[in-house]
Amino acid sequence: MLNRIFCSNHKSFTLIEVVVAVFVLTIGVLAVFNVVQNITVYSRISSSRLTAVYLAQEGIELVRNQRDSNWLAGDSWDSNLPSVTESDILDRFDRVTTNTPEGDDKIKVSVEVSWEEKGKHHSVTAQTELYNWK
Repeated sequence: MLNRIFCSNHKSFTLIEVVVAVFVLTIGVLAVFNVVQNITVYSRISSSRLTAVYLAQEGIELVRNQRDSNWLAGDSWDSNLPSVTESDILDRFDRVTTNTPEGDDKIKVSVEVSWEEKGKHHSVTAQTELYNWK
């Protein structure tokens, strides 16, 4: 009977198997946590990039609006076109609008929106050409 107690084929986990299982589960949970954290960071950067693209488009539209207002007022089409630097738009974005004449009837408009996020510098640039087609 004593032999049956010590030599029986009872299935049970040893301490080493339990430690290995806990280790494997811990590594799995940490990997999932790391993936979720990276997804959160990348989605925040993507959201900021989308906002920057809209701000760059807005900068171009401001220049285009001034050109159209000049036409309606009977002024020279390229007078008072904004070429400005704006800081802290929405508390984190900087926008630089540059107008470069390329002949008498053409202006190249470039808008760069930049921001800092997670210790890195990011920027988006939009460009277009405006013409005196009137």
